[in-house]
Amino acid sequence: MREWDYIIVGAGSSGCVLANRLSATGLRVLLIEAGPPDRSPYIHVPAALIKTIGNPRHDWCLLAEPDASRHGKVDLWPAGRTLGGSSSINGMLYVRGAREDFDAWAALGNPGWGYTDVLPAFRRIERTHFGEDAVRGREGPMHVQALRTKHELGDVFLQAAAQCGVPFNPDYNGTVQEGAAEPQVTQRDGWRWSSARAFLNPVRSRANLHIETGVTVERLEFDGVRCTGVRLAARGGDDALRRLAAGGEVVLAAGTLASPKILMHSGIGPAAVLQQYGIPVRVARDAVGADLQEHPNSLVCASVNVRTFNMDATPWRMFRNAVRWMFTGRGPASSPYPHAVAFLRSSPDEPRPDLQFLFGPFAFSFDERGVVPYLGPAVSIVFNTCRPQGRGRLTLRSGDPAAPVRIEHALLAHPDDLRRQIAGSRIARRILQAPAFAPFAPREYLPGPAIDDDEAWAEHIRRTSFLGYHPVGTCRMGSDEQAVVTPELQVRGVAGLRVADASIMPRLVSANTNAAAMMIGERAAEMMLRTR
Repeated sequence: MREWDYIIVGAGSSGCVLANRLSATGLRVLLIEAGPPDRSPYIHVPAALIKTIGNPRHDWCLLAEPDASRHGKVDLWPAGRTLGGSSSINGMLYVRGAREDFDAWAALGNPGWGYTDVLPAFRRIERTHFGEDAVRGREGPMHVQALRTKHELGDVFLQAAAQCGVPFNPDYNGTVQEGAAEPQVTQRDGWRWSSARAFLNPVRSRANLHIETGVTVERLEFDGVRCTGVRLAARGGDDALRRLAAGGEVVLAAGTLASPKILMHSGIGPAAVLQQYGIPVRVARDAVGADLQEHPNSLVCASVNVRTFNMDATPWRMFRNAVRWMFTGRGPASSPYPHAVAFLRSSPDEPRPDLQFLFGPFAFSFDERGVVPYLGPAVSIVFNTCRPQGRGRLTLRSGDPAAPVRIEHALLAHPDDLRRQIAGSRIARRILQAPAFAPFAPREYLPGPAIDDDEAWAEHIRRTSFLGYHPVGTCRMGSDEQAVVTPELQVRGVAGLRVADASIMPRLVSANTNAAAMMIGERAAEMMLRTR
């Protein structure tokens, strides 16, 4: 049986970076992905993301427990199930996070993760024309570009934001995050540019890199305290094993919702949960699956008197736009949701921005089916609390590795998060009422002008809020004994095993998480190669 220097579990945002960087040294690297190859056209057409989220061919389609903070709402928690992972089904918005986010990681006992530590990794992964040379990357594999086709109301939002005291910022991924800006997206010439396209496609011919798709890892194998490989589902004997060479390592990069699951089925996790399902306890660690964090998202919608992109969600227009996109990389089919972005303060007393705003020439809602578009001419402003205080937990439903995990998260249970969302609602309404929008006759219909006091806003938010699709924290890193991984991303209590994905974040970044997840893969590879 062939042995490997590194086995990477999960070909998502971080795993693809790891596979690229580790295999560049000549070391033998095995990359295992449970989903299929990324051949579906829905993955590559930016506007087709509504066909991937909630689609079991591309998404694990995990359902959470009813959320008591939102009248028992049951959320879909998407997770990419294909090469590229969630970078193949996400909204493509590229946001690194604020300087203070990473400095906070370091202050929590994670040396090597402050802003000055992670900045070189961000610069290495990206290729963009945005920003200053000293801060942004120019030669990396991940293309970060402007929208190929802009709706006129995107610039109107920027003007309206300025009229409401939110200045223009030419690069929210630069030294300052605050302000309103044009979006930066992971696209190349109007095509989605996933982590798989950026980091895997150029190196598939390497003889020392082997990629397996459609293969699920059930648990890790150990010899004493050392991880020696992985066991695959639905296979027998040696066919079910992938073994490490002496001194090799397994890296879990399966994501916030899968990496802790694999740890728990391998005997690393809360002892009471493991014993309940008959799993022998190898390392008792209550933090595995705990500290689940997510951005609460709310929205305000208004009808307008000009055509908006969600009106193209008819068969004929979708076909026409797809043809245009295929030949030019332009048109509504090239468009993700946001046509403007803003980071602002919920009140003048806030020391730094605590709300993220996204403006889109679309209107939609979310339920257990995923994204449900509105068919009339309308716009929406989505906003979220940047650093939510609420915490949830992920755990097992049974001892069967094929069973989905149990996700428990009360998204609006913390009063501070609800307070900020209420403030965001009022600011969104004020922006839509600014003079710049007046020629477009916006008429707010969600929630509508009758909603005005805090109690009514709170009820609207509880009934209509949804996830940011940015889960982190379930394999928290830290220097304390309760942390799941060390600042070098090594799993505490065992050898030869690391976690390198968004699950290791001790605090959620003030941003979408795809950029930070790729940075984690880059930093992990750097650390691993330094210690060989």
